Amino acid sequence: MHRGSLACAPTEVNVLTVRLDNAERQRLAPLVMSILDEWQLTDEAQIALLGLPERTKPRELSRFRQGSQPLPDEDDIVERSRHIVGIQEALHVVFAKNPNMPAFWVANRHNRQFGRAPMEIMLEEGLDGMQRVWGHLDCTRNW
Repeated sequence: MHRGSLACAPTEVNVLTVRLDNAERQRLAPLVMSILDEWQLTDEAQIALLGLPERTKPRELSRFRQGSQPLPDEDDIVERSRHIVGIQEALHVVFAKNPNMPAFWVANRHNRQFGRAPMEIMLEEGLDGMQRVWGHLDCTRNW
């Protein structure tokens, strides 16, 4: 299936707020961090992509990785985490035979798709950019 078109790209973010309790956010934290690690992001980029305060220390990311600390109980952070997981799942569907492609795909510029790296879009545009990238990978997100 050809995925070079932006026909599926959303025009706005339709956010369905998901409320997670402390235990659910604690189980989600290592999953999200493993994806961000697989994408080979710096600590600073991980903090920015998750929408954590800039003053967040790398040791807090380590606690998320270990599952010893839940993600903050903030709608924006939970929503960003949901998008990160959704993008990764979509990448594994699109590139089912090449497990190295998700990290490559998010980091590299795609002329036919965005004209810049999907990670640049997500970091610069925040949740809107994440929605755009996920919508591109999984057109059913916009139905």
